[in-house]
Amino acid sequence: MEAVELARKLQEEATCSICLDYFTDPVMTACGHNFCRACIQLSWEKVRGKKGRRKQKGSFPCPECRAMSPQRNLLPNRLLTKVAEMARQHPGLQKQDVCQEHQEPLKLFCQEDQSPICVVCRESREHRLHRVLPAEEAVQGYKLKLEEDTEYLREQITRTGNLQAKEEQSLAEWQGKVKERRERIVLEFEKMNLYLVEEEQRLLRALEREEEETASRLRESVACLDRQGHSLELLLLQLEERSTHGPLQMLQDMKEPLSRKNNVSVQCPEVAPPTRPRTVCRVPGQIEVLRGFLGKWVPRAGTSDPGSLGDAPLHPPALEAISGGGASALPDDGDWLFTVPL
Repeated sequence: MEAVELARKLQEEATCSICLDYFTDPVMTACGHNFCRACIQLSWEKVRGKKGRRKQKGSFPCPECRAMSPQRNLLPNRLLTKVAEMARQHPGLQKQDVCQEHQEPLKLFCQEDQSPICVVCRESREHRLHRVLPAEEAVQGYKLKLEEDTEYLREQITRTGNLQAKEEQSLAEWQGKVKERRERIVLEFEKMNLYLVEEEQRLLRALEREEEETASRLRESVACLDRQGHSLELLLLQLEERSTHGPLQMLQDMKEPLSRKNNVSVQCPEVAPPTRPRTVCRVPGQIEVLRGFLGKWVPRAGTSDPGSLGDAPLHPPALEAISGGGASALPDDGDWLFTVPL
């Protein structure tokens, strides 16, 4: 108990009576009392604001004994500064180690309230029926529990770190695979675009050749028919001219015009012009695209989906070819190609 009383006395000596906390920059008044410099100045500022309370110019009453003390006579107390600093740092003089109500050491621990108490609190009505342990014993128990919880948390942190590393690795691998697939898609479509350009040029050249061949035959037929029409027009003019002659002159030399008329025969074109070009536009891979498009957009029988191809049905030949006829079922004229309005 002597150590407790000594601690209490030291604590009282190191405590400012104004702020009730350890001294900060303590100063001594003329009457010998000590206060924090900021506390005494604040106290005197309040006194200055009250009229009629100041009896002497430049002097103020001591908050402890009310004796008048000149403000300029405040002296710093370096020894008390060291005592206050020691009280702050010494575990035995910490304020939380003493019961605030009874100023007794906190040597017991109430298990119901989960808080330290003093021996006086133990006998009070509030804690009389509670289970109480010595503070040191309670500390040992909580230390073991904290060690167990700390070990468990370390294990969980390690496990979380391993899972995080695994997930980061999976993420990196996945991003790598996606990057590879993206590059593959771009490369394949570049190759496909190049191939489609070449195929487009090939089809255009074939169509140009077909156009020239057919156009050449048709131009030759047109020229032949033009010559034939010219000959017929000349013969018509001769006959019309003879019809204007007199009877005797008309009857002379009739054998030649009549024989020419009887030998006239209109020559029709030997080859009929094609109804459409033989060159068919078949885009490579379009059948597979149409099958996928059909499976995604064409509704089943008996259903109606305004957003599907139900409002823009496929051409019957194309629908039959995609559904099961295959490429061989497509017409050769290229009319199976279709567009869907947006």
